[in-house]
Amino acid sequence: MTSYTVGLDLGQGQDFSALAVVERVLVLPPLISLGAFYRQPATYGDALKDELRVRHLRRWELGTPYPVIVKDVAAMMRTPPMSDAMLFIDGTGVGRAVRDMFRDEWQQDNFGCWRPVAVTVTAGHDRNGWHVPKSDLLAAIQVPLQQGNLKIAERLLLGEQLERELTAFRQTVSQSGRDSYDIARRAGEGHGDLVSALSFALFQPNTISRPDVVENTEILGRGTTW
Repeated sequence: MTSYTVGLDLGQGQDFSALAVVERVLVLPPLISLGAFYRQPATYGDALKDELRVRHLRRWELGTPYPVIVKDVAAMMRTPPMSDAMLFIDGTGVGRAVRDMFRDEWQQDNFGCWRPVAVTVTAGHDRNGWHVPKSDLLAAIQVPLQQGNLKIAERLLLGEQLERELTAFRQTVSQSGRDSYDIARRAGEGHGDLVSALSFALFQPNTISRPDVVENTEILGRGTTW
């Protein structure tokens, strides 16, 4: 099985809509092959390392209608590699109409391992169901990134833009303790939409699908795109 989680940021006005697909894998210790693991899984099970890999990024043209985005995402989710994926969408500012579009599309022909989940982003500090503080979403990126467990594939389409957004993101805290987040806007690029999509793909693990166990390709010398 594979363990994919998909995050979708729905842009408004002059903002792009963007999507991120993250795969969770369990990486074996250096120099341990899959054959050795499957012969003695109990020996190496505790040494497996969680790794989150950004597999796919997409950004739609400005002004793309929401029904088109819904159809595009549903078509991707129905491809065989994504049959066990979970989809989290930004339901903060788009209203019930877009959320209902996803629900109707899912009811017509199910995709993924669970119905799409709409997440409402809040400015507070406490999570309440699917009402999630912005700080929690960004922490879902910062923690694995600082631990070295978040990988972005080399030569991934929009990968360089995602890296620029990650390095340009700034958090400020007002005297009243209110968090705010901003990113410098570049001509022809988004305003943190890729980071936002990635945060939706990371904040809630896909606990329904079991992640693959993979070898440490860097140490085994087989080359890596990570």
